[in-house]
Amino acid sequence: MQAGNVDLIIFPQVGITVEWPLGTIIDAQPGVDSLWETLNSRLNETSADWILFWDISLGAPDSELINQLAQKPVDVFHAGLKLGTAGLPDVLNYVHPTWMYNVDGSTDITHSNFRLSFHACMIRTSVMKKLGLFSTEYSSLKMAGIAFGYQILKQGGILRYHSSFVKGTPTLKTATHTLKDEWTFARQYFTRKWQYWTLFNKTGFWKNLSAWSGTKNVRYIDHSRKLFSSDKTNTPVTRATVSILAPTLDRYLYIEEELRELNEQTILPHEVLITDQTDKERRQEIDFTKYEKLTVKYFPQDEKGQCLAWNKLIDESTSEYIFFFGDDAYNIKPDLIEKMLQTMYRFDADMVASNVIEKGIVYGPQNYHYYMADSFPITLIKKEVVTQAGGMDMFFNRNVKADHDLAMRCHLNGALMIFDPSAEIGHHRAPSGGLRAHNARVITNFMTKNSLTKVLNPSTSEIFIYNKYYTWRQFKQHVRIKYFNQLLINGSVLKKILRLFVLLYKLPSMRKEYKANLETTFAEFDKRGIQVKK
Repeated sequence: MQAGNVDLIIFPQVGITVEWPLGTIIDAQPGVDSLWETLNSRLNETSADWILFWDISLGAPDSELINQLAQKPVDVFHAGLKLGTAGLPDVLNYVHPTWMYNVDGSTDITHSNFRLSFHACMIRTSVMKKLGLFSTEYSSLKMAGIAFGYQILKQGGILRYHSSFVKGTPTLKTATHTLKDEWTFARQYFTRKWQYWTLFNKTGFWKNLSAWSGTKNVRYIDHSRKLFSSDKTNTPVTRATVSILAPTLDRYLYIEEELRELNEQTILPHEVLITDQTDKERRQEIDFTKYEKLTVKYFPQDEKGQCLAWNKLIDESTSEYIFFFGDDAYNIKPDLIEKMLQTMYRFDADMVASNVIEKGIVYGPQNYHYYMADSFPITLIKKEVVTQAGGMDMFFNRNVKADHDLAMRCHLNGALMIFDPSAEIGHHRAPSGGLRAHNARVITNFMTKNSLTKVLNPSTSEIFIYNKYYTWRQFKQHVRIKYFNQLLINGSVLKKILRLFVLLYKLPSMRKEYKANLETTFAEFDKRGIQVKK
C-alpha cells in the first residue's frame, strides 16, 4: 500500500508528538461538534481510503498493523470494547435483548462488533461519504460513536473489533453518556411502538419520561441497507470443495427434488452427504445414479436426532466448506453454490447465510444488499470454523435452535458472518418428518399470528440459548416480548379481542409449562456448570 492511504485524525496531548507514514495528520478536539467539523472538512478534500481516529494518550498507533488492516474487505476496525463501549446502549436490552450483536465477545478475540469508539477506530472514507457523518445530537462522543457504528451495521457495513488495535489494557477517561443520549438513540433507530415499550419496561419511569420528552425533536434515521449490492458479479470463483449436508427423516420426495436441482449447479459440490433416520421398515432406496454429476454418500442411521445426524455428516465431510442444507429445500438456482462462494471470497468471510424463502409466506419488497448475518439459515461455512466451535450441541438433538446455538459459538469465536439476500432458496416447511417427528416445531411464530387458539411458550432450547449467552434481564425481556407479540395477531379488532381472552384463559397452563421448561433447562446448566448471568 502506498503512503497517503490512511489519514490520521488525532486527539493531541501536550508534549506528545507522533509520526505517521501513511497519510496526513489532522489535530481534533474530542467533542461531538468539534470532531464533526474537523471530519466534515477533511472528507471534502481527502483522497485517502481510510480515516484513522486516535487518542494520543493511548500511545502511537501501530502503522504496520493499520497498513495490514487497510487491505482487508472490512469497513470499520475499532477498539471500542477496551475503551468502555461494551453493553451500550441499554435501550437495546428492551428492543433487541437477544440479538446476536447485542452480545460482546471477549476483548482478546477479534470479532464482529458495532460498538466503536472514536478514540481508536478506522473507517473507510467511502462509507462515510455514502452514509453521511455521525449524529451531533449526542452529548458524549462515546454514544455518538456507538450510534454511528450501529448505523453502519444496519446499512450494510462490516465492523470488526480488533483485539490488537490498542495494546494492553488502556485507562482512558471519556465523558459518560447520559440518559438523554439513550433516548436520542431510541428516537433515531426505533419506531414509536418500541419507544413506548422501553418507556414502560425500563426502570425509573419518570426520569425516562423526562429524557424521552427532551428528545422530541430528534429525527428517525432511515437505516435501510444501501452500501453493497448483492447482485451477482462476473468475478471468477476458485473451485473450492463444498460438501452438502442433508440429514433426512421420512422426506424422500423432498430430498430427491433437492438432488435433481443440485445436479445442475454451475459449481458442483464435491460431495452430497445424507443421513437417513427414517424407521427401517419404512426406509426407501434412492437411486443415486439418476444424479450422474453428484457424488452422494448415504448413511442409514437407526438412532434419531438432528444433532446426531448433523455431527455425523460434519465428521464424514472432506471439503474445505460445508453447506448446511437439510432435506426440504427447493427452487435451488443453478448458480447457488457459485454465488455463495463468490460472497465468501468477496468479504473474506467465514460463513455466508442464504436468503431462505419460506413456502406459503408472502414477502414484501426485498433489499438486495449484503449485511452481517445474525441468523443461521441454509448456510455455507468453513469446516474448520465448525470444528473449532465444537459442532452441534446434543442438548438440541430433538429440539429447535441447534443452528442458532452453533452460530452464537462461531460468532463469539470471531467468525465473520455475511448474509447474501440475492442467494435465494425455497424452503418447503414440510408438514411431517424432520423435527416434527420429535414433536418439535409443531407450532411456529407464524402460526400464532394467524390463529385464535395456538400459543407458543419459550421452549427448553430457547431458554437454554438465551440464558447461556445473555443476561437474566435480557432473557426476561425476550420472554415479555414473545408473549406480547402473541397478542398482535393478524385480523380484525374483534379477532384481536378474542385472542386476548384466549390467552388469559390459557395463562395458567402456559405458566406451568414455562416453569417446567425452566427447571429442565437449569438442571442441564447445573450438569454443565453453566452460571446464569444476572
